[in-house]
Amino acid sequence: MAADNDGEYCEYHEILYETPDKSGKWMQFYPVDEIDVKWERAKDLYRTGKLKGIYAIKRGIKCPRTSPTLQKYFQPLFFYCGPAYKEEEIMQYGKDLLKEMPYHMADTGHMYYKTNEQSETDTRCIGQETNYIYNIKTTPENFDPIPSTNTTDKFIDEINDEIKSKYNVGLNVGKWIQYYAWHDIDAAWENAKKLYRERELEGIVFMKVSTRLEGNKEGVICFYCGPADSKEEVERYGHNLIQKTKYSSRDGFMCYKYKFKDTPPSSPWLYRIETI
Repeated sequence: MAADNDGEYCEYHEILYETPDKSGKWMQFYPVDEIDVKWERAKDLYRTGKLKGIYAIKRGIKCPRTSPTLQKYFQPLFFYCGPAYKEEEIMQYGKDLLKEMPYHMADTGHMYYKTNEQSETDTRCIGQETNYIYNIKTTPENFDPIPSTNTTDKFIDEINDEIKSKYNVGLNVGKWIQYYAWHDIDAAWENAKKLYRERELEGIVFMKVSTRLEGNKEGVICFYCGPADSKEEVERYGHNLIQKTKYSSRDGFMCYKYKFKDTPPSSPWLYRIETI
C-alpha cells in the first residue's frame, strides 16, 4: 500500500505524467461491490489518454460514509489534476471526466475537488462536504449503473445516436445474445461498452444488459443488429462480436433471436454461430 498526501487511503496508483505544483483531485465514491469494475475502467481510460488533464489516478481503501440515506462502506477514486488555482481548467477537467466516468451519488448530488494541501492538514474522513474548493453538480443521468447490483431497472441500455443512425435498420432488427454468470457480467458489460463506444462492434445498433431486478440465475447482454433477413451480414457481425469480446459459451454457440412485433418466432433462434 502506497502512502502520500492521502495517507493510508492510497492503495493503488497510476502515474504517467509530471505532477504539477499545488494540485488536487476530483473524487468519486463507489460502494465496495462496484469499485473493482470502476477502477479497471478508470485505469483503461487513463492509460489510453482519454482523461484530459488528469496526471494521476488513485484508489483508496474502504471507509465508512454515513448520511441520512446511506449507511454503508464506500471506496474513493482520486483523479489528480492541477494547478488547483486555475479554476476554469480544473472545472473543465471535471466535466470531461464525467463524460468518460459517469458518476452520481444521491446524497450529495455533486462531484468534489479537494486540494492536496487540504488532504495534508484536514481530517481523515475523506470527502466531507465542506472539505473541497470546487464542485460539479451531477444527476442520475451522470451515473453509469452496474448490472450485478442494479435492482431498479430490468435492463440497462447503451445507445449512441451517431452509431444508431449509421446502422439503423428499423424494425428489421434482432439480437445476438451472450450469457454470463453474475460475477462476470459487470466486467463483460464494461468491455462491451468500451468496444461499442470505440466503434469496434461493426453493425451493432445498440446494446442492453439485464440486471438483478427479476432474480435471474445469470445475466445476459443483447447486441442488436440487422437486417434480420440478411443471414450473411448478421453472421459477419456476430463473428466480429465473438472475436472482439472473446466470448465463450457452455454449449459452444451464440444465438441470434428475432421477433417482429408480437409474432412469435418459429424457432428459439434464427441464426447461431460457434463461439471461442
